[in-house]
Amino acid sequence: MRILLVFFIGFLGFFYSSEIIKRLIKDLRYSIIGLIFVTVGILTGLLGGTYLPEGLNILTSFFLIGAGAGTITHHLLSRRFILFAKKEQAFVLRHENRFERFLEILPGCLTWLALTSPIWLSFSLPYAVAYLILIADVYWLLTAFRIAVLILIGYKKLEWAKKEPWLELLKKDYPKEWDKYYHLILLPTYKEALYILGPTCDAITNSNYPKEKILLAVGFEERDDPQKIQEVTAYLKKIEKKIAGVFITTHPYGLTGEVAGQGSNKNWMVKHIVPKLQEKGIKIEDVFVTTLDADFVVHPEFLAGALHKYLSLPETERDRRTFTGVFLYHNNYWQTPTPMRLMATGTSFWQMAEMVGSDKYMNYSSMSISLKALLDIGLWIPDKVNDDNGFYWKAYFHFNGDYKVVPHFLPISGDAVQDTTLLKTFQNQYFQIKRWAYGVEHIPYIVKEYFKKEMDFWDKTDRVLFKIWGDLKWGFLAIFVTFGSLLIPLINPNFRASVLSVNLPIISSWILTITFFGLFATIFVHEKLAPKRPANWSTFKIIWSYIQWLLIPLILITISSIPAIDAQTSLMFGRKLEFRVTNKSRLLEKA
Repeated sequence: MRILLVFFIGFLGFFYSSEIIKRLIKDLRYSIIGLIFVTVGILTGLLGGTYLPEGLNILTSFFLIGAGAGTITHHLLSRRFILFAKKEQAFVLRHENRFERFLEILPGCLTWLALTSPIWLSFSLPYAVAYLILIADVYWLLTAFRIAVLILIGYKKLEWAKKEPWLELLKKDYPKEWDKYYHLILLPTYKEALYILGPTCDAITNSNYPKEKILLAVGFEERDDPQKIQEVTAYLKKIEKKIAGVFITTHPYGLTGEVAGQGSNKNWMVKHIVPKLQEKGIKIEDVFVTTLDADFVVHPEFLAGALHKYLSLPETERDRRTFTGVFLYHNNYWQTPTPMRLMATGTSFWQMAEMVGSDKYMNYSSMSISLKALLDIGLWIPDKVNDDNGFYWKAYFHFNGDYKVVPHFLPISGDAVQDTTLLKTFQNQYFQIKRWAYGVEHIPYIVKEYFKKEMDFWDKTDRVLFKIWGDLKWGFLAIFVTFGSLLIPLINPNFRASVLSVNLPIISSWILTITFFGLFATIFVHEKLAPKRPANWSTFKIIWSYIQWLLIPLILITISSIPAIDAQTSLMFGRKLEFRVTNKSRLLEKA
């Protein structure tokens, strides 16, 4: 443990110190200093035992190697080369495909290294593993209570936003500009039946916003069921007179450079709708776009509230932002099996906490943005499955780091995962989480843009590390803190006799038990926001709906972590994921 500690002290200390060197002496290739540190560190480890006390030479060696590695890493990330800029860049370009493949392998490799670390480290460094587990436990504890506090704050913001008369506030706060804006809602659909799409469209047409300023676009997929397309088209014809207009597009299947999915469908929609807007005499800069999943039902004040948030920002800033509401999966909440309800609530509340507590919240499922900015960014990345995550990074690098997702906290109600049978429901939940976790597919693009763009070094480094750490902990952390302490004494019998071996599972279990109390905030907010339990429920089902939270540890390990590991492993072995629509069925409706 001391070896790892001194290495990281050396690495982090000299990584940050290198920034001072860079600013004081702009043309210095301080990576040479790092190479000297590494060389001296290796020699100290091999030969230093003659001159230094036993053990001190090893600690000194790892400190120097860490210092050198930190210095070299800073030079590489900030200057984009180590020693010879042109030669190194030419080398990367010659082997661009191999570097991209390496970056696809990296997330899965890091996850499997972390997952198996209690096994291979326990042979030689059992105490180091034990302390790492305790650090992970404490991190889990602090994270749980941080999220609990942020959920309570987010709930207060949500309740406040729901009560505000946003249309009236638009008229009051921005009387000269608000009424020029059209709302264009993009609704891509594939396989969703009319009973799913109907409530979504009804919520849009019933929004508290001038109907002559609402435009609805529904994007079908060519390979969808013709009967479903016909039924939905007939329904749209009935409602188009209620609003300013309805656009219908059909996205062809198998276009070059695309994967089938929402991103490519939305690109097709926008490209074909823009000319029609211009034919109507509607200016691009007067259109505010909101994207929705097929099952998303928006709050009556959603459109007005999103536009108010947009107009509240300075003109130089508003077109460099996207805007989002709070996701609540309440359309079919009490119909779904318990694990799906817990996943829906956990996903919703984690997102709400991130909206409150992080300036790095990434696009997810729905966003609002000016059409001018959307076209300026270049729409969605068409050849990736995870379109929302990809859009975030495309916008971030397009605006050279001056991009954020801004929450307005008005609710969007979606479907929790529910299929026609229990087995299919679990399958759908698994594949949905796997698709979300497949955001690791953007790592090669992110790293490439990181080195290409002249941007604030610390901001882009912070965001990229946040992304990598988020993907890594998604796959390994819950399993690591749950089972890590049990493996060490099994693998290294000598560790069993130590005091730490006896106390580790006790301390770890106490920390995790205390962590469980962070759930009370989730339970409290859940009871405030969740729909009323069905009146025909039995006493047993009602009681179970209150004690269902005991399943959270099992859900985190299985339904959450394993699909993430699967997604990263699939990419690691080159098995590209195709976009898979989560089937939506509501048991009280015709499936």
